[in-house]
This record gives sequence, structure tokens and C-alpha cells, in this order.
Amino acid sequence: MRVAYVDDTKQRGRRRDMGQLVALGAAIFDEEQIQPFAQAFRALYDEFDVPHGVELKWSNPQGRNWWAESDANRAKQTPMRERVLELAQQHDVRVIVVVWDEGGGVATAGGDGPEDGVIKFMFERISAQLENARQRGLIVFDKPGGDHRDEDNWLTGRADMVRLGTEYVKPNAIVTQILTAPSHLHPHLQLADLIAGSVTAAVAGNRYGLALAPLVKPMMCINFWSYIGGTGLKIYPDRVNNLHHWVLGEDTFMRRGSGVTLPYASWRYSDDDGL
Repeated sequence: MRVAYVDDTKQRGRRRDMGQLVALGAAIFDEEQIQPFAQAFRALYDEFDVPHGVELKWSNPQGRNWWAESDANRAKQTPMRERVLELAQQHDVRVIVVVWDEGGGVATAGGDGPEDGVIKFMFERISAQLENARQRGLIVFDKPGGDHRDEDNWLTGRADMVRLGTEYVKPNAIVTQILTAPSHLHPHLQLADLIAGSVTAAVAGNRYGLALAPLVKPMMCINFWSYIGGTGLKIYPDRVNNLHHWVLGEDTFMRRGSGVTLPYASWRYSDDDGL
């Protein structure tokens, strides 16, 4: 059994002609690694002398941000992020990130807008990873904003996808409907937040995200040909797929069983990274 913890992020693109990025990040755990990771995560807080109630998020609320209260606190944030990603590697976490560039000129994917589209892309990739490993699992999202009725509507809107599957995946691997949980009680969701935020920031061209990308890359799921593009990192639409080269250093993108050499002349960012 595996558990995929998922969180979302929205960030402003910094590259040429890039719009807002709508994204999800997933940290997928083998069940036997869930408790050991949580214990190691809390031990790290003790090592850095950080209160256990402080969340290690990519973007912190301005009104209650412990990290910004002093220079000493602020100095701990990047080293802790790096150590948490190293802990994730040590606990065999697998990573999937889905990013939709709203400046890419495509408003829907199969009728779904960005928020619903990235959820479907993520569900399909988590399901495929579980099926390929002959495993079953469940998906836990960070609690969405709003009240209980908003959360119920959000979950109801995903029920048919889990029950019926999609055009590309059957409903075999996910054993129950999507669950939600508060991130302050689950270090695994805080890791998902860090993964979603840092990788999306790297795609956006943010130097802080680019600095963390090498720590996330070894955990990203790969396809049959051992490439991350389209599997561990899905960027939509296709015309921005050269970013797999500029962000991850990949020289090939697989499409329908054949490879496209990156950077590809017909896609955006073929001559440079857009920064």
C-alpha cells in the first residue's frame, strides 16, 4: 500500500510570455515509511530548535509567519528545506509535480480548466505509478480553503473521477475516494507543499526553486525510458515542454513512444530559458 500526499500552489511565471502557474505536487510514500519519516521530520525540528507547531511551507501566511520574526529564524528556513528533501530521499519518497502555464495559450484540457485539469493529470499519474508497481494506494490532499460545505463540494466534484477512472486510467489502483487532512498535523503534507512550491518555482524561473530542484529531481517518477518529462513532471501545454531541459537538464522528451530532442525548435524556449 502507498499513500500519495498532495498539495497545490499558484505562482507567477517569471519567464518570457509565461502566465500564472497552477500546480500540484505529490509525495508518495510506501506505508512502512510514513511513520519513520514523521519521526525524522520532528527530530529535525528539535535539531534546529524550531517549535513543532510551525509549518515548513513554501509560502507562509504574512500574519503568522514564525520564520520572518527574526533573522535567526529566517536563516534556518533554507537549510531545513534542504534537510527535509534529503530526508524524503532517505525514506524512498517518489515525487510527481503537475504544472499548468495559463500563459501557454490553452484554456482547457478535455474541457477541464487549470484547477480541475491538474487534478486529473495528477490522478492519472499516481494511478499509473501504482499500477506499474502492482500496488494499490490512496490520495490525501491538504484541506481546501473555505468551510465544510466548500470542502464537501470539492470532494464531491472529484468522486466520479476516482470511481470511474478517466480516459487514460481505470479505477483499479486507488482504493477509496480522495481524503483531506490539515497539513499542520501531517509532515507528509508539508513535504508535498515544499515539493509543489519549489518545483513550480523552478519552472517559473525563481532562483530559490531552481536551487532546490537538484534535491527533488532524484525522487521524481520516471517513464519506461528513464525520463522524468511527462511523468514525474508534467508541464501543460506541450508548447512549454522545453522547460524539462532548462529545469531538469533532460535532452529528450518522449511522445507516443518516440523521442523529441530538447530543446525542440517548435516549442517555446527553444533558444534560451526565457529569463
